[in-house]
Amino acid sequence: MTLTYYYDVCSMWCAMGDEVLVAINKSYGSRVSIDRKIALINDGKPMAAGLEQEKWYYDRCEFVTGRRFNHNWIEKSGQASWVPNAVIQAAESLGHGDAVREILKTEGLMEGRPILRLEVALELAAKASGLSQSELGHAVNDEETTNAINASTAEFNLLPANQRPTFLLRSTIEDTVLLSGIYRPEPVFAAIETMISDEDAYERFRAGYPPIPQ
Repeated sequence: MTLTYYYDVCSMWCAMGDEVLVAINKSYGSRVSIDRKIALINDGKPMAAGLEQEKWYYDRCEFVTGRRFNHNWIEKSGQASWVPNAVIQAAESLGHGDAVREILKTEGLMEGRPILRLEVALELAAKASGLSQSELGHAVNDEETTNAINASTAEFNLLPANQRPTFLLRSTIEDTVLLSGIYRPEPVFAAIETMISDEDAYERFRAGYPPIPQ
């Protein structure tokens, strides 16, 4: 089974969705193959929300979930989430995507560091990865980084979904489940359990019955 996970590191809901991925990996291991793909908020264009609007969103998140994140990573309206995601994509190409994603998420959404600034994102990424800022900066500006982010965002936009995180599950028997905007583990685990059960039943049938008649 494959799980394609569409996210933007600047999304507090994706920060909680990331925790679901950790739980899935712990419970199922290689049985569920996870593929993370960046799906930029507002397609990477400048966001209308500024500091006060973002605080309102974070107040609502705390009211709904009991979780408090730090909105100070955004400094004003008209900023875009491209920079930290591009740094993650660049680090991914250099073999350090997980570490860089984690530090940008933690320092941004937990500590309120202004990760939309390239110099801040590069400094944090270098600290987490051991790569030089110049090497990371070169990779950020590489055409392959831009193309990869644009492609995964465009792929997301083809789905009947507009919320991040989005979990797209596809089983070996071609069943598909799409969960968009979900950040709680229960519905994702329920879908996985159901799909694995059917995968296993198909395998038992295949082992005990002849092939489909021609």
